[in-house]
Amino acid sequence: RFADDFVILTESEEDAANAKEITEKWLSERGLKLSKEKTKISHVSTGFDFLGWTFRKYKTTSRKTGLITLIKPSQKSVKKVKNKLKEEFKKLKGVSQREVIHKLNPIIRGWSNYHSGAVSKEIFSQLDNYVYWKLQRWGRRKHSKKSHEWVNKKYFGKLCPGRDDNWVFGEEGYHINKFAWTRIERHTLVTFDKSPDDPGLIEYWKEREVKQKEKTARSKLSSGRDKIANRQGYKCPFCQQNLGNYDKVHLHHIMPKSLGGLDKYDNLIYLHNDCHHSIHALGATNPDIQQMLRSGMEKPSKTRNKSQKVQNRKSKKSKSQK
Repeated sequence: RFADDFVILTESEEDAANAKEITEKWLSERGLKLSKEKTKISHVSTGFDFLGWTFRKYKTTSRKTGLITLIKPSQKSVKKVKNKLKEEFKKLKGVSQREVIHKLNPIIRGWSNYHSGAVSKEIFSQLDNYVYWKLQRWGRRKHSKKSHEWVNKKYFGKLCPGRDDNWVFGEEGYHINKFAWTRIERHTLVTFDKSPDDPGLIEYWKEREVKQKEKTARSKLSSGRDKIANRQGYKCPFCQQNLGNYDKVHLHHIMPKSLGGLDKYDNLIYLHNDCHHSIHALGATNPDIQQMLRSGMEKPSKTRNKSQKVQNRKSKKSKSQK
């Protein structure tokens, strides 16, 4: 059995060696042990990888010390997502454009959201470039007798409402997301003297947890309207992806309020923000769009994941306390 991943910061190499020895003894008493393959002592100037990130000091002129600690996606993590995209593209030979978008968007969203709290802007741009050339190759293979310009005109354009980007892969109302579109939000820092075991700091940790969840999830479903998300199976009816994939969500009026639509249960449905923009670009009152949204109102699923159960138990508990 192994303990979860963790890092111990010390002032010197000697302190680090002592900390390792103490930790090994402490874990041993509890039937646990450190992984020899994953445990090492390193200097921050050299850097170390942890949970998909590289922690390292870099030279800078903005600090008196001349050094700054930055956290970036690790090379191993970048290589892993590239390989995942590469393998996915191999499976997409000859498939439709929509199938390509449907398969790639979850990978792009998941990886970029995970690394949105690190120094990731440069890496995001590199990965967007990588995906672009993969898409170009996919298009040329699908239409081997067509020119490069023809492929660009057919598959790329200014397709994302609100973004001045002429090189978005997709069609009107349905497109691939880009890594660089993910908003970078720094983690809430913890001061060295704040321990989660200190009973006098319960409120501090509660407040920090709330802030961290807001940054990570970007948006939370209102507990009073959770039944709307449950009714639609926690899926966005436009892209058929889970609402809890850390994207912002929008509570959409199926019949617009400008046309008499009301804030009623049977006229409301959750959409990802990007999907919401796409629906309005296509025309929210379009009969096909209306039918698609109505069909997205599924009955509550009998099987629900743990996070949903916990969320509902908390809601019931808060109601009983009231």
